[in-house]
Amino acid sequence: MVKKRRYLGLILVVLIIGLCSLVGVAVENVAVINGMPVILPDPGVAMDWYDTQVAYNLYSPLIYPTPEGTLRPHIALDWQPVDGKLDYWRFTLRSGVKFHDGGELTAEDVVFSMDRLMAMGKGYSGTLGKVTASAVSKYVVDLTLEKPNAVFPETLTLFWPLNKDLVLEHIQPGDYGEFGDYGEAWLAEHDAGSGPYTMVSHSPGDRLEAVRFEDYFLGWESWGPDEVPVERLIFIMEYQTATLMLLLRSGQLDLEANGGFSRGTFKEIVKAEGIHLNKVWPEDWTVWINTTVPPTDDVHFRKAIQYAYDYQSVQAEYAPFGAREAGIIASSLPGYIAIPPQPRRQNLEKAREELALSKYDPEEVTVVYHYCAGLEAEEEVGLQLQADLAKLGIKLEIAGPPWPQYSAECGAPDTTPNLTIFLFPATYPSPDFYLYYMYHPDNVGGIYAAHWYADEEIGELIDRSRSTVDFEARVDIYRSLQEKIASQVLAFYPYEIPMLFTSQDYLIGPKETFPTVGPSVNMHNWRINLKLKQELRG
Repeated sequence: MVKKRRYLGLILVVLIIGLCSLVGVAVENVAVINGMPVILPDPGVAMDWYDTQVAYNLYSPLIYPTPEGTLRPHIALDWQPVDGKLDYWRFTLRSGVKFHDGGELTAEDVVFSMDRLMAMGKGYSGTLGKVTASAVSKYVVDLTLEKPNAVFPETLTLFWPLNKDLVLEHIQPGDYGEFGDYGEAWLAEHDAGSGPYTMVSHSPGDRLEAVRFEDYFLGWESWGPDEVPVERLIFIMEYQTATLMLLLRSGQLDLEANGGFSRGTFKEIVKAEGIHLNKVWPEDWTVWINTTVPPTDDVHFRKAIQYAYDYQSVQAEYAPFGAREAGIIASSLPGYIAIPPQPRRQNLEKAREELALSKYDPEEVTVVYHYCAGLEAEEEVGLQLQADLAKLGIKLEIAGPPWPQYSAECGAPDTTPNLTIFLFPATYPSPDFYLYYMYHPDNVGGIYAAHWYADEEIGELIDRSRSTVDFEARVDIYRSLQEKIASQVLAFYPYEIPMLFTSQDYLIGPKETFPTVGPSVNMHNWRINLKLKQELRG
């Protein structure tokens, strides 16, 4: 699962000084990209969506998602359950895939990388579950699971094989026996991948630079007379709106891939010359409701909050940018169903009916809403809800703690606020991403499931979906799960909106957009028009 980690923004003067060298080379073939703390470029520990975006540039996943939400071959050309067993899968690899040092990627590298991921137990290891890998031949790998999982191939869009020999050359003393630190220290500032770009430097928490890998196995082509591959990438970290807008307008930022601007800022971008918005993956805006603390431990009180929110007011403001009704899973995924309230609008009469059934007097309780500091759009949701609940006599307190505090307070049910807002884009193309990691009783609690509601029947249904081979039957289970989850009101969903990237007009792309985090920011999916860049930069 994926969540934007927040760090203190760089002081404007220091940031501009740090980028000033780009002004003198304004027409060089370089793309400066924002929103990337990039402190975890190692695919064995990466788990944030910014880490994932960087991983898609430096490494090649075993399997690739499609814009339609299905799968297509990548490193693996073919995959099948052996003898129909969903806990035993065989993968046939593409031959001739080169690592950045020129070596060939083989089954031995896949086995080593999976063993490393399992041993370290970090990053997306929990997404894959417990996996045992073995090489059948140079280009065939068997992966055995602890439990049957029909969507296991989907999770492998988050598995990036490393160069075994290169990693072993750079191991240091560590916690993994003969493998020392498994190369973790070295991989924080270098890469061992086969992706379209190769890392040349990394200052953790500041910037990461990479250059085009000419021998990338999918090749390179120019899209138009002046649209050529980007030669150099510079990922920086900044989230202050005023600074980002200054950098965009001055041409010192080419792609803003954060997307947390307020609607007012997006309207400003639409009117600006030389920059434009790109709609990429859908984000499901979710406000978790803590079911263990007063007054939201009462299901009728939770339903009152659900009916009180003015969905239309906020959706209307973001409608020009693609906002729509939201639910438990992203609307682009199979099995999505509409959940209450239907129609999707405020219903104060129904809210008052639910309050009358609850055990709390609305004028004697206070509800607490927290959002992540620096995200104006998350604050907007809270302010709207504050006004809505006031009509019912309910007081709502709003606070925006920084990410470390925001995340930590959700570590226990008694410290989790009544309401916490979270932006959920899928990290792999399946409803399982939302259902398993947010509602299975094994995973409740914490920032990704801050409702703290554990239901064994829901868990059994999720397990059944994972062991169901037939796709349509699995989709039917997904629909049943959404109905059961919705009946408990574990969250309310303000809206769904495409992630909005701001880019310079001379940066062309993305050629494809995906329903998952990562591949849309794979810069093999973009081109740069140097002639237009020259004209716009003067």
